[in-house]
Amino acid sequence: MKKIQYAVIGCGGRISGLIKHFTNKKDLQLKGGWDPSSANVQQMLKKINDGKGIAYTSYEELVADPEIDWVLVGSPNAFHKEHIIAAFENNKHVFSEKPLAITIEDCIAINKSHQKSSKLFATGFTLRYASIYRKAKEILTSGKLGKVISINACENILPDHGSYIMKNWRRRRELAGPHILEKCVHDLDLINWFTESIPKKIAAFGGNNMFIPENENLYIENRELFTSTWESLAESYDLDENNPFLSHKTIEDNVVSIMEFNNGVRVQFQATMSNTIPERRMYFHCSGGTLIIELYSGVLQYKAITDEAIQMMTLIGGGHGDGDFNIMNELHDSMVNGTVPVCGGEEGLLSAVVGITIDKARENGTVIDLSEIWNSLGVKI
Repeated sequence: MKKIQYAVIGCGGRISGLIKHFTNKKDLQLKGGWDPSSANVQQMLKKINDGKGIAYTSYEELVADPEIDWVLVGSPNAFHKEHIIAAFENNKHVFSEKPLAITIEDCIAINKSHQKSSKLFATGFTLRYASIYRKAKEILTSGKLGKVISINACENILPDHGSYIMKNWRRRRELAGPHILEKCVHDLDLINWFTESIPKKIAAFGGNNMFIPENENLYIENRELFTSTWESLAESYDLDENNPFLSHKTIEDNVVSIMEFNNGVRVQFQATMSNTIPERRMYFHCSGGTLIIELYSGVLQYKAITDEAIQMMTLIGGGHGDGDFNIMNELHDSMVNGTVPVCGGEEGLLSAVVGITIDKARENGTVIDLSEIWNSLGVKI
């Protein structure tokens, strides 16, 4: 049996964690990786491949390797464009972590390169693969709750999670993009998917009000609450000082956005970075009932107007539910059998436009009409 060979660009903790799901796949072979930190490559190879594999001297050398069938991109978001396009231009299939890129122009360039290549393209919207969200989509699509009228959604993460972000490369928008794009693009993609539409107007408010020097005493007095188990060698090449309240950062730690979609659905989405009661929830107000999903607990509940009682089920909860397992299982199918991935460049473009526009509306303090943007992209609204 010929093994499908793949290699990784950007060998940080996230992508290394994902490809661990491939360790029992006998028809896949990790050939090697490239990262600005050679220690990251060696750690990935040791974790996944018993230390075997090539530490390429550049990403150009990696994508030029004729034996590689797939390139998996886990680099900081600002470099996605050059890494993805280089892979397509060298006739490789591509999987890229979210978001697609940090500018609309880069997203467009990636899409054009993909279309020109005719290769498979998968993007890492892992929540699309989580059972709780797939079940919610099934219920909404069935029509038993009527039409979606509005959605109230949030991603309110724990203090250690926010601290982790505020100490590594994700704290710098020039590398990661704004937090609402880098971290919450999962949720924005889900909202596009659930509404089966795209926003036509966006307003937003936010700032950096938690991880600031004035609140340093919280870290001094409760250091364990702001220490993450994810802090390891991976991605250490861009760690700032250990105190997340004093680190240099160019992202916001709280954002509230309001969106009106082209089909009339109204959405409020909130993102915060230090919560003793974390929550990743979506509340659907529908013409014929209500649906609530909360990822951390894995609880889904809904009630149609005609139902006598609330229907409740507990699926797999946690950070991504079972989404990481499912996305890699289905990526394996794409790699081996050529199955078209559920999420690709188009989903990446649409969600990135939403995240970037939320940040622009917050920065400008204005309501942004996206009609011209969608028209320029050839997206029907």
